[in-house]
Order: sequence, then C-alpha cells, then structure tokens
Amino acid sequence: MALRVAWRISGIYAAVGLTWILLSSIAVWVGLSEPPGMAALLEMSKGAAFILVTAAMLFALLQRWERELERRDVALRQSNQELSDLNVRLTGLLRASQDLIAAWDKDKRLTAFNPRYQAVCWNFFNRDIKLGMPIDEIFEHVPDRLRLFSECWDRTLAGESFVQLQSLTQDGSTSWFETSYASLPGPDGQPVGGFHIVRDVTDRVRADDERRNHAEKLSKAVETLTEANSELERFAYVASHDLQEPLRTVACFSQLIERDYGSHFDDKGKEYLDLVTGSAMRMHHLINDLLTYSRTTLTEGRIEAVAVEDACRGAIGNLREAIRASNAEIVVAPLPMVAADSIQLLQVFQNLIGNALKYRKDDQAPRIEIKAEHYQDEWVFSVADNGIGFDPAEQDVFELFRRLHPHSGYAGTGVGLTICKRIIQRQGGRIWVDSAPGIGSTFRFTLPCRTDISAWKE
Repeated sequence: MALRVAWRISGIYAAVGLTWILLSSIAVWVGLSEPPGMAALLEMSKGAAFILVTAAMLFALLQRWERELERRDVALRQSNQELSDLNVRLTGLLRASQDLIAAWDKDKRLTAFNPRYQAVCWNFFNRDIKLGMPIDEIFEHVPDRLRLFSECWDRTLAGESFVQLQSLTQDGSTSWFETSYASLPGPDGQPVGGFHIVRDVTDRVRADDERRNHAEKLSKAVETLTEANSELERFAYVASHDLQEPLRTVACFSQLIERDYGSHFDDKGKEYLDLVTGSAMRMHHLINDLLTYSRTTLTEGRIEAVAVEDACRGAIGNLREAIRASNAEIVVAPLPMVAADSIQLLQVFQNLIGNALKYRKDDQAPRIEIKAEHYQDEWVFSVADNGIGFDPAEQDVFELFRRLHPHSGYAGTGVGLTICKRIIQRQGGRIWVDSAPGIGSTFRFTLPCRTDISAWKE
C-alpha cells in the first residue's frame, strides 16, 4: 500500500515536471528561425534530470513516512489492545471485589462504582445509584451520613488520604465498615476527584469486642479467685494457729491422766487413753504442717544466690537421727548455684529425703542419690531412693492431705509434698515423680538458671 501511494505521487510529480519542461522547450523552439542547438538540448536535459532526481527523493521520503505511519499504527493498535485487556481485568476485579469501590469528581458527583457498592447503597440508603448522581441526592434522607461523607470528601479534595471506621445500622443490627479515602490528581497535580474503598469489618469488630469482653470477665474472675484464695489462706493460718491451744490442753491433760491415774486403768482404758494421746499428737503435727503451708503461701520468700549443696547438706543434718537409725546411705553429687529462697529450698530437700527414709523397705537399708542436670535454661534436680515405691497413676501425691498409706503403717499428714510443690512453683519451677511399686521413687524438680538475682526481687 505504502509503495503504491509513493509511486503514484512520484509519478505524477515527474510527469507534470517533464511535461512542463517539454512544453517550455517547444515554445522556445517555435520562436526560433533555426533548429535548436546543443545548448538548448542540454538545458532541457538538465531540467529533466532535476525533475527525475526530485521525484526519486520524493518517492523515498514518502515511502519512509508511510513506514513510520504503519509502525505507529501497529504500536497504537497494540496499546489499545493492552488498554482494553487492562480495562477488562479491572472491570472483573471491581465486579468480583467484596469491597465497596466508588470514584467521585470535584463536584462530588459519582463517576464510577462497582456492583457491591450499588448493592449496599440500595440496602442501607434505598437508592438505586447512577453515574453522575451527586452525594446530596444519594444521602438526602440520611443527613448524618451526608454530613459525614461531605466532610470526608472535602478532606480528600484537599489532597488528604486517610482511613475511617464507620458504622451503619439497619433493623437494629449494626454493621461496621473501614473506609479508605484518597484523591485523584489532574495533569497539574491538583486533585480533580477522588475515590474511596469501603471494607466490611463487622465480623472483625465483633470478634474484637468478644475478646475484650472475655478478657474483662477473665480478669474479674482471676481477681475474685485471687481474693478468695487469699481469704482462704488467711483463714487456714488463723484457724490452725487458734487450734493449737485446745489441742495442747487435750495432750497435756491426757498425759496428766496417764501419769496420775494410769495405774487404775485396765488394758481397755489404757488403750483408749493411748488413742486419745496418739490422735492429739497427729492433730498437732497436722496443724503444724498447715501452719507451714500457710506461711509458704502467704510469704514470697527472699530470693538470693543459694548454693544448693549447702541447702541439701543442711537438710541432711536436720535428719541425722533418722539417717543413723535407718543406716541410710546418701550420695550427693556436685550441685550448682541458683536463685532461690535458701530456707524454703532446705525445706524441700528435707521433705523429699525424709519421705525416702520413711517409705523404705524393711529388709534393705535406704540408698538415696541426689544430683542435678543442666537442661536448656533450667536445672533439673532429682532425689532418687530404693524404697517401696508406688503407682503415680493411682493418685496425685502432691494434693493436699493425700496419703498413700494408713496412719498405722506410716506417720505423716499428707501436707509435705504439697508444700514442696508450692515452694517450687513460686520460685519458677515445677515438680513431678517417677515411681513403681517395689522399685523406688525419683522426685524431680526444676529451678531456672538465673544469674540476675535482682530480677527475682520485689
């Protein structure tokens, strides 16, 4: 096509030029009395050559110009196709989006919107919106929405971008929407309109409200339980302390009766008196253990750097009579320094070692091994024995007043291990037991590997 047009234009130009030169030469020759000479023919040839060269140059320029037009036409068609594809994709996104999307001009007239926006406007504002509709027509029967949206739109036209959380109520049910506003700049960079994207966040807002309400209820419940627990602990301390006086009276008069009138009792009477005295002593030990448990609960203890081996040796020293009487062997491996209350830690070792001595086999001397192992960010201490053992699945030995054996078999109140558990938990650790009947028991507890002692202090 381009070549054909160039040939036509160049041919017309050459034909016109040559015809003009030929006619001009004939006119000159007709006016002469003699035939034209070589000079005239030469001039005519020069003119014809000029015309032909000019026609060739014109042909080349026209051909180049036509190729450029074709190239630009191809690029324009490609750009139009890309724009068309982009428009199709954007239209698809707008239609498929669950967000509400709309654009407005500087006169606050609607210039674009997606189906979701149209549906919500119909549901909440009873308006079938159309392009070019102003905001005062869309929101005319909801003045509060009109005022709010107009203010937001003024800020947008001023070049501001922002996000607002807004609510809409219909039939007593409130829906929440998160709206993002932004301006659309013109060629000079000044806002000529804007758009907003509205997202339904009702489920998120309700979930946040539920979590907040649940947290408040949980906080109140914890506060109530803490207060009740404190009251219970104070009651246990006061009750145990007040029970000591009448109990001492019972024990004292039982001993006086046995001393002054024991010779007048028969065997049955002595048995009854022994039962009263034994019960009084068990009650005395129980109350003392309750007092110890209450003190452990009510006081946080003094956290300091403690050599665990010193606490363990102190407990062994307190139990030296029971160790000597049972011919027990106690092996203590090197133990580390920890951050703990030294008195309470000594109490833990004394309870655990005392239990190992108490629940020993009749035909075998007790052997107790105490050691510590470092594991990640804590120390794991163990007190293992070769005693009678028990089945941990049967009951929780750390429960208050929990006893595995009757009073006639082994003395005790069932409070010692509960005290151990409370002490260890308050110092940031945990305690458990591995045991089997006839094999022995291994009590383990952990303490954090802390070097910053000040972090544990009040």
